[in-house]
Amino acid sequence: MDLPVRPTPPGVTANFDHPEFLGLSVLVTAGICLPLVLLFAAVRLYVRIAVSKGWKLEDYIFCLSCPAGIALMAFSISLVLTKPNAYHAWDVREGSMTKNAMVHFLTFSVILGPVLWLMKLTLFCFLLQVFGSVRWLKNCVCIGIVVTGLGFASHTIVATMACGPRPDSKTDSYLNGLNRKECTSPTGVYAITSMLASIFNALSDLYLVVLPLPLISRLDVTAKQMHGVRSIYVFGVFACLCGFLGFGYRVKSWETTDFTGAQIPIYASVILEISLGLIIPCMLSVHRLWYHATYPDITDTTTIGTPDMRLMSPASSRIPFSPPDSRATWHKTHHNIDELPYRKASIRHSPDDLRFKALPSTPLPVALPATPQTPMSPKTPNSMRSMQLPIMFQPF
Repeated sequence: MDLPVRPTPPGVTANFDHPEFLGLSVLVTAGICLPLVLLFAAVRLYVRIAVSKGWKLEDYIFCLSCPAGIALMAFSISLVLTKPNAYHAWDVREGSMTKNAMVHFLTFSVILGPVLWLMKLTLFCFLLQVFGSVRWLKNCVCIGIVVTGLGFASHTIVATMACGPRPDSKTDSYLNGLNRKECTSPTGVYAITSMLASIFNALSDLYLVVLPLPLISRLDVTAKQMHGVRSIYVFGVFACLCGFLGFGYRVKSWETTDFTGAQIPIYASVILEISLGLIIPCMLSVHRLWYHATYPDITDTTTIGTPDMRLMSPASSRIPFSPPDSRATWHKTHHNIDELPYRKASIRHSPDDLRFKALPSTPLPVALPATPQTPMSPKTPNSMRSMQLPIMFQPF
């Protein structure tokens, strides 16, 4: 008689022949999020290489966390496509559990903690990039980095020790590891640690959302730039909601023994949370690229031109396009300085900005010929030089 991997709940009949596939939500979520993350990451790399031409610490951390997040999302697709991970545990025969499926399940549980910490580290560095001059926020960010690192590291250690294969690396050993009470039982140490890690993840997302809230209103930006700041904050709120949503799904999975099917909503929420965590630090680069493409930089080494207005209006296809004029041609046809397409005033100016360089000195002659002075009349009692103020009031 075939036995299921986990006992069937009351009122449910095992379906070994035609089990229900539950991994569609993971496939759709990963299929949408992966291209978006790749697109935003490509924009950030292009801005750093071609526009800013400079790298900072947060860029190196992003280059470490982004491949890790993309690898986790790609691995989740492979996980749900490896039968029987995306099916109910009571619809799977115990003998059909393969080593490949169990290795996928264990690997995802082990690498989830480090990837989530790298995503949090990227967001903390993003806060430092924007509000790094505020001392109390810098201290709070450092504390958050250390605390989250310790929390997610403990989850990884427990998952490795509780669900690892026993006693060797054969298929039966992996199955023995999953069947241990410490691994898949609702009262096991791994289930309790996973629950605490989900709470910790949701609270850390809330911490990231609340931390910059007092400083956003103090930003010295224009109204249009403030709209962009608010949009970034909204994305952060959505990421926080994904963390709490994953906690809710973790509570549901804790109440059941379905360790293969009840994990699917958790995978989808984790993918969405990681995607938002990687997109948020790239949104400033998108604004920087748009600003670079639409506002020309007037320097001595560039040509004077106007932005392509066809990118800014849906009806601009009727506007004829003309190539930008060179500097020499522009000076021949424009005689008014008000016609210069100056860039909008920015908040901070770099000392290397060529637009604010000192003007050359006025080419005046160094030595002028001395002008002969008119000889002064001698000072006599009746001369003008000898007059005093009281003489003006003497009677005639």
